[in-house]
Amino acid sequence: MSDASRPLPATVTVRLPDAEGNPGPPEAVPAVQKSDAEWRAELDPDAYRVLRAAATERPFCGRLLDQKSPGLYVCAGCGLPLFTSRHKFESGTGWPSFFAPFAPENVAEDRDESHGMVRTEIHCARCGGHLGHVFDDGPRPTGLRYCLNSVSLEFRPFSGSRT
Repeated sequence: MSDASRPLPATVTVRLPDAEGNPGPPEAVPAVQKSDAEWRAELDPDAYRVLRAAATERPFCGRLLDQKSPGLYVCAGCGLPLFTSRHKFESGTGWPSFFAPFAPENVAEDRDESHGMVRTEIHCARCGGHLGHVFDDGPRPTGLRYCLNSVSLEFRPFSGSRT
């Protein structure tokens, strides 16, 4: 299981959205590191349990499961763009699912051997917040299923006519 309080480097390389909502060039940005007390003060209890303590929300109850509008899904802890509606699909698992991240640099992976199984945990590259897991049973073109906790994300609609 994740230790979201693990130290991060002072800076991380990520991609932020360009004017069209696509990943811009890689750029170094400061990592977001806060004390446990700061995270508790900023996040609601459910978001804290998932983002900082690697909990999992119950299936079929997350607020973003049925979100269909075009936009970006950003980290609820630091606002880093993590996923886009362009890559979202209905997995039938009860959690929002995507076949690719917004930019690979923005989502970090770790081996997770908790609960008697081996999985790949995903977390925000900028703040270390736990997001969910990635599995190899997704659709084309990647064959991956990034399975996310809704509470770890905030949805930001695209402005204008971008889809």
